Amino acid sequence: MRILISTDGSKPAATAMHAAGRILSPLDREIDVVCVMPEVRANNHRASDKIRRRAAKILEDARCALAAEGISAGVRLESGSPARTLIHLSTGYDLTVVGAKSRGDVPVGGLGPVASRIMEHSVSSVLIARETRNDSGLRILVPVDGSDIALRAVDQLAPLVDLSTADVTLMHVVETPWLHAGPDQEWLGIQEEVEERDDPQVQLGEEFEREAEAVIEETRIRLPVRTGVTRVIERGLPADAILAEADSGDYDLVVTAASGATDLKHQMLGCVSAKIAWNAPCSVLLVRSGG
Repeated sequence: MRILISTDGSKPAATAMHAAGRILSPLDREIDVVCVMPEVRANNHRASDKIRRRAAKILEDARCALAAEGISAGVRLESGSPARTLIHLSTGYDLTVVGAKSRGDVPVGGLGPVASRIMEHSVSSVLIARETRNDSGLRILVPVDGSDIALRAVDQLAPLVDLSTADVTLMHVVETPWLHAGPDQEWLGIQEEVEERDDPQVQLGEEFEREAEAVIEETRIRLPVRTGVTRVIERGLPADAILAEADSGDYDLVVTAASGATDLKHQMLGCVSAKIAWNAPCSVLLVRSGG
């Protein structure tokens, strides 16, 4: 498993590197740390040398920080646009690790421009690494919908993530586009309750619940772990429900399949995985089946 970790010497990059060390599987991995320095004019040798020395120190500090955690890593020094360079380099790696923010980004929520572009354009899987929230073990949230791409993401989870001490939660969200009667139901009598049970809308909801159980079970048997797996079924909008669970459940990582859809609907509304990556309170692993 070839892993590329980006650093620019900033605090978010250091946080991402530490989080990646905790999250990623220690087995069969080859890690490179890369620093992309800005390009300077060819005749400005003094500025070029200064930037190169600074980038080299950033890489050495990163290598030493990983070594202190028992992680061996090579180093790469590149020049050019950080996002463009990292996207190009990602073609040679199974996973690219970036911090949610980078040096100079405004300190607000969401993603910085580099992380955002890598999430959108990288051909390999991407770990947007944020600070872990639990000191011992990992709490991992895996939303599943029964699609082939989601199942392939689960198949790739074990090679990428350290599941040895992880607590894995499989979550399915039953989308509920319709409106229910809500509080008015408390005024209904026994006869109305009987009629409600025969309501096609209610029956459809029950069928969705059974389908959710089947989807979770199909996913569970694909995991290499048989203990520490819990199930969550919620109703609502998928991205909102997943983000609410990620926050309230104090998770360290959300794992989601990245579809790479570029149709007009996704461009206007944004896909579920992108919303999660932007707004999650923890690290997000975007698994691409081609990664």
